[in-house]
Amino acid sequence: MEKGYSLKLQHNLRLGNKSRITFDMAGLTAGCFLFALGTNQFLAPAELLAGGLGGVCVIFYHLFGWPMGIQYFLFNIPLLVLGYIHIGKKFILYTIFSVIISSVFLEWIAIQAVWTNNTLLNAIFGAMVSGIGAALILRLGGSVGGLDILSRVVAKYYNISIGNFGLIFSASIVVVSAYLFDLEAAMFTILSFFVGTKTYDAILHIAQRNTIMIITNQGETVSTQLNKTLSRGVTSWNAMGVYSHTDRSVLLCVIVNGEWAELLHVVKNIDSDAFVISLPTQKVNGNFHVNW
Repeated sequence: MEKGYSLKLQHNLRLGNKSRITFDMAGLTAGCFLFALGTNQFLAPAELLAGGLGGVCVIFYHLFGWPMGIQYFLFNIPLLVLGYIHIGKKFILYTIFSVIISSVFLEWIAIQAVWTNNTLLNAIFGAMVSGIGAALILRLGGSVGGLDILSRVVAKYYNISIGNFGLIFSASIVVVSAYLFDLEAAMFTILSFFVGTKTYDAILHIAQRNTIMIITNQGETVSTQLNKTLSRGVTSWNAMGVYSHTDRSVLLCVIVNGEWAELLHVVKNIDSDAFVISLPTQKVNGNFHVNW
């Protein structure tokens, strides 16, 4: 009986993973296209800098004429190695895919002001388009590489939030922008960062903590798989369904929004009838790391 259930579970996971991966690859590709479009046809032509590694690539493009896609790919190689060592395997595999596809789109999409020559509009819409693309990629469990990888490693081991680390990095880019171009360009870059951050947060709210309660009849299997997949601790206790008069396990854990899709995928593949509750959580004190 137990062996038959285990084989069925493995079969369901394989089928679910195949369809999930196909969906994810399509979404990641769309996100990469939007990220490259916002960078090459809005931010770069107006001499505005993107945040993170994309901003560094724009600087070197204007200084030395280095191809955007090639340098973006090369700069990501050591960061991908770092991420593979310190972050989950799935995140890095999806990130490698996103970096390669983004690099191709950055080379393929012309660096020119196709939509408008207005600097203000380029700042706003460039940040919005690239921000939507990056948020979509991260929502699916990957990233566009660069600062996303470094920020997650720093957040995992040090008491520095991803937002604060990104702000410091972005502020450094603004200083370089003011020196290379002019103060007005730096001011537009600050506006671009602000719009991009708000767009990103509006789509994702990725660092929002949530307390998750799972009511299931497969408590041990679900908790083991969640610990393996998300590296999150799970607390469980026994309960009884009043209506069904059957024993249930209640599982409790805390995650961030960026992990919600993966958690639900794991739980539903094991127990499609599981009842999952998500409660916004303001404060967490204890052994909890924000890996996003």
